Amino acid sequence: MNTNLPSTLLRFLFAAGLAAAALAWADGEGATASVKLSAPGKPATLQINMPWADIQIAGTDGDTVTVVSSIDQKGKETRSDGLRRLDDEVSFELVEHENTVTLRLAGDNPWASHDAEFKITLPRAMALDIKTEAGGDLSVKDIDGDIDISNMNGEVKLEGIAGSTVVNTMNGEVRAIYAKAPQKLVSITSMNGEVDLRVPADTKANVRLRTHNGSILTDFDESALKTKSEGKGGGYSYAYGADAARISADAARMAAEATRAAMQIARDVSREVKREVERAAKEDAEDDAKAAADEAKADKLAAEAAAGSAPAVVPHTPHTPRPPRPARPPMPPITGGKTVSGTLNGGGVDIKVSTMNGEITLRKTK
Repeated sequence: MNTNLPSTLLRFLFAAGLAAAALAWADGEGATASVKLSAPGKPATLQINMPWADIQIAGTDGDTVTVVSSIDQKGKETRSDGLRRLDDEVSFELVEHENTVTLRLAGDNPWASHDAEFKITLPRAMALDIKTEAGGDLSVKDIDGDIDISNMNGEVKLEGIAGSTVVNTMNGEVRAIYAKAPQKLVSITSMNGEVDLRVPADTKANVRLRTHNGSILTDFDESALKTKSEGKGGGYSYAYGADAARISADAARMAAEATRAAMQIARDVSREVKREVERAAKEDAEDDAKAAADEAKADKLAAEAAAGSAPAVVPHTPHTPRPPRPARPPMPPITGGKTVSGTLNGGGVDIKVSTMNGEITLRKTK
């Protein structure tokens, strides 16, 4: 992901509260939006659900959530003639309600903004609930709240975190660095990608690390991290492992091809959406005309019935409901493979890491 400002400068600019123009993107596009928590000091959550986006999140002091985006905020762009665009433009909305802040894309075709970038600052204690349907790189820094991330394609980097962490990704490396010993569940699952987890040396945890194709490494001393290898039990065999590797590699290639196809579809849909809107408008007009004709016919029949010349018959056009969109299936759990389990400093919070293809490293935070 291309960033024009180093992270240290971005934090300084946010802390100084400079005008949005100072944080604008190099091409002059984009927008800045901010909302305040309605109940500062109480539990709060940031919710993000997008098709594809690169997202950088940094924790700060205060009670304000600020978003700087490469796309425009909804309703903010006004032409020189005073008119605003309402059709298929892609924009974003930032809304706060009862300490839940929601960031979402707006417009008829959100998929057209697959390369959108967001830089977000928010109170450190806020929890994060982030979902991307196709992917994007995610970066989180200096957050004490709980983190829940579901990502399809892209790297996930977490630094200076302290709360519960649940990460599920299909294709991409995961790196998580704890500033404080975790006191809640740590669960990281990747189908294709290395996982690097770093926790303070005094962390007390029950550890379970699993991979099909890759090594399991640590820099903790044997006196601190006591483990046993579960080997390839549970029906696992070398032949099965080879088949799993081939299947997983095929899945990775298919996922990459699907992503490229999705990007092309997004561009095609962006060009075709106006045509679809015109077609829908035409159908609506035809439906309105038919409804008006049916109403006129019904009025005529009612009048004739009142005059005694014909029975009253009111035509009725049945409405066929649109079928609901099927829910996205959850990521299947990874089973089998090579598993190492044990205790860190006598045991404590659960730490679970799984990957199909990739190396797992459990290190001490430096």
